[in-house]
Amino acid sequence: MTAFVVFAAFAPLLSPSTAPNLTPLLTDASVAYTQAKAFSATDAWAKTRGAIAARYYAKDTQKAKMDGLLNKYEAPAKAAKTADEFRDVVNRMIAEFGDSHFEFMTKADQGYYMMRNLLNPEAEAMPHIGVWFKKVNGQWIAQMVLNDMPGARAGIQKGDVFKSINGKPFSPVQSLADWVDKTAKITVSRNGQEMAKDVDVESMRPADMFLRASQRSVKTIDYNGKKYGYMHMWALLPRQDFKDALAAGVSRNMNTDGFILDLRDGFGGRPEGFADLFYAPGIKVEYGAGNINMTSKMGYDKPLIVLINEGSRSAKEVLSHVLKSSKRATLIGKTTAGHVLGTSPMLIDDWAVLEIPMVNVIVEGVTLEGVGVSPHIKVDPEYDPAGTDLVVKRALEQLAGSAS
Repeated sequence: MTAFVVFAAFAPLLSPSTAPNLTPLLTDASVAYTQAKAFSATDAWAKTRGAIAARYYAKDTQKAKMDGLLNKYEAPAKAAKTADEFRDVVNRMIAEFGDSHFEFMTKADQGYYMMRNLLNPEAEAMPHIGVWFKKVNGQWIAQMVLNDMPGARAGIQKGDVFKSINGKPFSPVQSLADWVDKTAKITVSRNGQEMAKDVDVESMRPADMFLRASQRSVKTIDYNGKKYGYMHMWALLPRQDFKDALAAGVSRNMNTDGFILDLRDGFGGRPEGFADLFYAPGIKVEYGAGNINMTSKMGYDKPLIVLINEGSRSAKEVLSHVLKSSKRATLIGKTTAGHVLGTSPMLIDDWAVLEIPMVNVIVEGVTLEGVGVSPHIKVDPEYDPAGTDLVVKRALEQLAGSAS
């Protein structure tokens, strides 16, 4: 993988001629990856501080603030006794920067495996149940429940609070490691009620996990006598298989009366290529040879609904803005995250990854960072107490022309 491709994973609108030279970053990363050594807070801080000072997108315009924060947190960072303690100190500093795509991750974090996977397609797999988590007030909450994966099949819902796994404290990675290829009993809390779920634990690289969930999300929905296509694109990574997955999802629904493209939650990537099908005219092409006949369509020109929320970030926000400003789609849901700075992950050592915002991204003269993209139709909350997806429901009403 070239330096540019790694950078482009979360920097939506750069071209090879404008992308920064990241060769030193990857060289440093490969050394750190192959030469594991005992945790040293001093060494980790030196690499972390040096990387931020060299690569932070506002290192010149906000130099005083950057230097001030680096100086403020140097002593507590160097005093850290464990990798996770060091991570927590650095992330407190990062919170004061106030920028998106800025995070320090260790092997205890799901994001560590995603960033490693962006740097190396053959990176270490991650134990998982098809659920992505966020920590709120010391508790692990299901932030994303991926389609047709163990968590979803076991009845896990977005917003569930994870309490324990086989009677022990739950964590998104470490607590699952001993249960790969086994079934674990996981206790969750939903609306104040605790329930136990038998969940299969798997191991997979995160990018492949998001690709598979996207592929499995495709369906055709019958509603009010019409048919509508649906697909949840969990990531827009700059890999051909992600574009192929969307093309296949649209192809399966080429004869529907409208399409719902779900961009809620997940990860960003690069927007290029993911909108092309929806701008091409829906021209039918027929192939015939003897008794063999096949029909396909070049493009999809029926009504398009795009679903967004506060978890839609990075390239998903750029894509949403493009589809909205061009009037190709109706956006339904909640305003996107406003997390649109270009970034690149850097391996600090074999146990840690630092994600640094490296460029600002402006779309048609509009800065989306800190602002996001607003929907045409707001729907909040996303789900009712029974787990019904109210955003999809509203999208179907809109497509059918039955909305009040």
